[in-house]
Amino acid sequence: MPQGPDPTGFRCYCVPGFQGPRCELDINECASRPCHHGATCHNLADRYECHCSLGYTGYSGERCEVDEDECASNPCQHGGQCLQRSEPALYGGTQSTFPGAFSFRHAAGFLCRCPPGFEGDDCGVDVDECASQPCVSGGRCQDLPNGFKCHCPDGYTGLTCQEDVDECLSKPCLHGGTCDDTIAGYICWCPESWGGHDCSVQLTGCQGHTCPPAATCIPIFESGAHSYACHCPPGTHGPFCGQNTTFSVAAGSMVEASVPADSPLGLSLRFRTTLPAGSLATRTDTQSSLQLALVGATLQATLRSHGVTVLILRLPELALNDGHWHRVEVTLHLGTLELRLWHEGCPARLCVASGPAALAPSSSIALSPAGLCSTQLGGAAFAGCLQDVRVDGRLLLPEVLGKHVMQGCQRQEQCQPLPCAHGGACTDLWTDFHCDCPRPYSGPTCTDEVPAATFGLGGTVSSAAFLLPAPPGPNLTVSFLLRTREPAGLLLQFANASATDLTVFLSGGQIQAEVPGQPVLELPGRWNDGLRHLVTLSFGPDQLQNLGQWVHVGGRLLPADSQPWGGAFRGCLQDLQLNGHHLPFFPRSVANSSEASTVGGGQTWNLTEGCVSEDTCSPDPCLNGGTCLVTWNDFHCTCPANFTGPTCAQQLWCPGQPCLPPAMCEEVPDGFVCVAETTFLEGPPAEFSGHNLSAARTFGSLSLTFRTPRCRLPVLPEECGLNVTCLNGGRCEVGPWGSNCSCQEGFAGRRCQIPPLPCDANPCLNGGTCRAAGGEYECICGTTFSGQFCEVVKGLPRPPPFPFLEVAVPAACACLLLLLLGLLSGILAARKRRQSEGTYSPSQQEVAGARLEMDSVLKVPPEERLI
Repeated sequence: MPQGPDPTGFRCYCVPGFQGPRCELDINECASRPCHHGATCHNLADRYECHCSLGYTGYSGERCEVDEDECASNPCQHGGQCLQRSEPALYGGTQSTFPGAFSFRHAAGFLCRCPPGFEGDDCGVDVDECASQPCVSGGRCQDLPNGFKCHCPDGYTGLTCQEDVDECLSKPCLHGGTCDDTIAGYICWCPESWGGHDCSVQLTGCQGHTCPPAATCIPIFESGAHSYACHCPPGTHGPFCGQNTTFSVAAGSMVEASVPADSPLGLSLRFRTTLPAGSLATRTDTQSSLQLALVGATLQATLRSHGVTVLILRLPELALNDGHWHRVEVTLHLGTLELRLWHEGCPARLCVASGPAALAPSSSIALSPAGLCSTQLGGAAFAGCLQDVRVDGRLLLPEVLGKHVMQGCQRQEQCQPLPCAHGGACTDLWTDFHCDCPRPYSGPTCTDEVPAATFGLGGTVSSAAFLLPAPPGPNLTVSFLLRTREPAGLLLQFANASATDLTVFLSGGQIQAEVPGQPVLELPGRWNDGLRHLVTLSFGPDQLQNLGQWVHVGGRLLPADSQPWGGAFRGCLQDLQLNGHHLPFFPRSVANSSEASTVGGGQTWNLTEGCVSEDTCSPDPCLNGGTCLVTWNDFHCTCPANFTGPTCAQQLWCPGQPCLPPAMCEEVPDGFVCVAETTFLEGPPAEFSGHNLSAARTFGSLSLTFRTPRCRLPVLPEECGLNVTCLNGGRCEVGPWGSNCSCQEGFAGRRCQIPPLPCDANPCLNGGTCRAAGGEYECICGTTFSGQFCEVVKGLPRPPPFPFLEVAVPAACACLLLLLLGLLSGILAARKRRQSEGTYSPSQQEVAGARLEMDSVLKVPPEERLI
């Protein structure tokens, strides 16, 4: 359109959608973002179009502003919950329904949240709960909406048939039977006289049975009929136990048999042997082998597959080579190998060892092409007896095993009677024996003895020397038998041409070993007691280095060379060994081949074969008629009846009965004493007398010890006056035997110097208690006694008073005097017979009564004294 006076001027009026001077500019209607929910805006001429998100049908309208409700049609079945993907609140957070952040590109559609038992996009698929096979024990599963139901077989119950119905709860077994629950039933273990399913039938099948006496009759009730079976003792088989299943196997004689293979794989048998090792039985098929054997006297089972050891089971606690019968069994079942031993030393008399055995599935019943397995009984090392042998449950009878077996089990005890001499230990080898001999004995029955060598017999200087083929070491063990009574002497010495290396010697009765530059070693104990001792010395490489090859025994050729170690040895050496090799002192007997290997020959000087004693009875050391007996480098004197001591030099006085009865004779050094005891009551005095008594000299002393409330003690042989002074009012009296002090009542001692201690004499009788006060005493009597000394029983009439002091004192003095005179006469008579002498020794006070001792102070004449 023209505009103004200028013919060239114009103005453009634009159609909708354009602008600019010439309407050259397209107006962008999308600039205002008219499209919602992430839709794409397309600018057109004079308009725009909203294209909702690609592939998304959840929004509609010109500007995609309308949110379509995909859940409006209730697409989710079976009550499922419908959730729109276009709902931003369902995104993000810890409990979000959709993963990730909200995006319009992925907001189309819906999601069905299905109830239990349903699945699928719209919850239209019913879940099969039986697909997981929840029913056990053979139960049948029925699928239900959101569940299942198990139809259980008889004997089972529970949601999944997991519970075994315990039919024993009703206690169906009668007459004390024991119920064992089974599947859909039970088993009754009935007492021996009852049977039937529930122990309701009294069994009568064993009435009149014909089982042998050693068998056990087992009554049977089946199908309403009574019968019986014979349970055979070990070693027998058959309906009436008439078949013998016992046989002997000799060492090295293997017995082979083929039996049909079966399952479970196993071996069972009873055996007896005295050997500690050997194969009992071996079962072999194309893939595996199973062996029962003794190893170290204990039971072992070995399972191998294709030659490779799979499992070894042991029962190491019990030794089974005792010659008694033992029952064993090994089985492979359900991947487990189990070894059993019935033995009284096992808990409940059954020992069991088991372990998993991972074999290939076909190996559990590995059959040869013919369906047989090979069985080997015994082996190279086994000798003994077998019985009741079963392979895979099948019994092997001796008659089908061939000629290498002998029926029965007959054998002789090899160690009874004991064949081994000199204390050898016998080992029973079933058909033979072995003697473990103590040194120095050897041979099959320990009758061969390595000869001993006596060194220094009769005072000679003896020695032996050996040149070893090679230096010993680095470890050295020296052993020998030693017998000597000498405290010192050279036993053994290793040396070379210039020096000594190791010396073994006696010093002070002990064995010592000396290595130059090291402390002296000492073997504990006393070795010179005249008995035979086994000496063993062991040295290590840290103790010995570069030992010489010369071995000197018992001394050196030059006596001066032995002096630093006590001089030459005197005594016996026997069975000298270095590291188990024998060094012989004498040529080896050709007939005796059982000795240990020897180390060459040696040189000896002045050795005497055998362990010979010195003649210790020459000259005769026994005196006074004693008989001398040689006891290997010592002697023993058998003395007459009245002499004793190592050489019969000590005289025995009491066998001559020098003491008058009732005195008893007691030996003392250089003599004897006569001891007599008596108790004086109110009665006649005691009197001693003797006949033909004499003494060469008068007695020097005589003692008398007694207890009484009043006492007079002798003082012999002193006289009254200057030498004797009686104290405390005592009166000195002169008698035939000297002076005595007659003490006042309560005082004692030779001079009456002991003050009265009245309760010391225990004057109270019948359990009375003495109480002293002011030199007097009082008897506190019990309830049933009374009197001054508790001598009167209460309730009894008291005897008339007795003039005790007026009668008892003179009587006691008279009795004592007579006693002294009688004893003196007896001693004089004994001296005349030259049977008694000695010295006086006072005795101690006795509780039971007076003790009288007397002896002579005379010494034995020199010509009669013993050496």
